[in-house]
Amino acid sequence: MKAVHSEYGAQGVEFVGVNTRDKAGPAAAFEETFGITYPSIPDPDGVVIASMDGSVSPNAVPTTLILDAEGRVAARITGAADQSTLESLLETVLAEAA
Repeated sequence: MKAVHSEYGAQGVEFVGVNTRDKAGPAAAFEETFGITYPSIPDPDGVVIASMDGSVSPNAVPTTLILDAEGRVAARITGAADQSTLESLLETVLAEAA
């Protein structure tokens, strides 16, 4: 995610993490240790996940959603997001927006 964020951030792609499991301290330590620069939203009660209209199962962590320019779910990756898969999906969504 970090590498893809670095590459696609300049193209206007925004990244937001949703932290459903860790408390603020451990989450911040993880972000600092791994140099995560995109924002992360704490979601200990599952409110953010619940607001995603069933796009993310509460048990399916991690899940990566790619939203199109209209905010609709254009792609979903359940489990670890492989860099090449994520880049391919982003390229498809960006091409559709052009």
